[in-house]
Amino acid sequence: MTDDLILDIDTSGIPQMIAEMEGFPLQLGREMTVAMRSALQFLEGQVASRTPVNTGQLRASITHEIINPWPNLIGQVGSPKEYAIVMEFGRRPGARMPPVDAIQYWVVRKLGIPTEEAESVAWAIAKHIARHGIEGHYMFKEGLEFSEPYINQLFNSAMNRAVQRFNQ
Repeated sequence: MTDDLILDIDTSGIPQMIAEMEGFPLQLGREMTVAMRSALQFLEGQVASRTPVNTGQLRASITHEIINPWPNLIGQVGSPKEYAIVMEFGRRPGARMPPVDAIQYWVVRKLGIPTEEAESVAWAIAKHIARHGIEGHYMFKEGLEFSEPYINQLFNSAMNRAVQRFNQ
């Protein structure tokens, strides 16, 4: 057989298609950024609701922010309070003693100990914590585990919206 088989493919529409797709990354970026904001707000609420309350300062300090914009979106939920990490992971036995002042306030509020006796009780508790440690509350870990399905849904919906809007 000496005849070549030839298949001609019309590619003349490709430049037009590429030009039309140029707006898609922008649309996708908008949708994903909105999803990130919603995800961070939801996660912040889940973490805050799991945060133990003494004065309420730790719970009130939990915030969120987008720290890297699209296309490399990175968000975080956290607290600037130094003791947030201790509340999350606990304190191992033998670690330095926690501040007595914070415990003293807790002793009055939570245990109902009279103010004049609170300092000595707080010292005893602080020494016990230094010797034996305390368990963590894992409010960030548990908040994230609970939030993960919802966050995945937010981002999947964002991608679908971007595709739908692009196809209109």
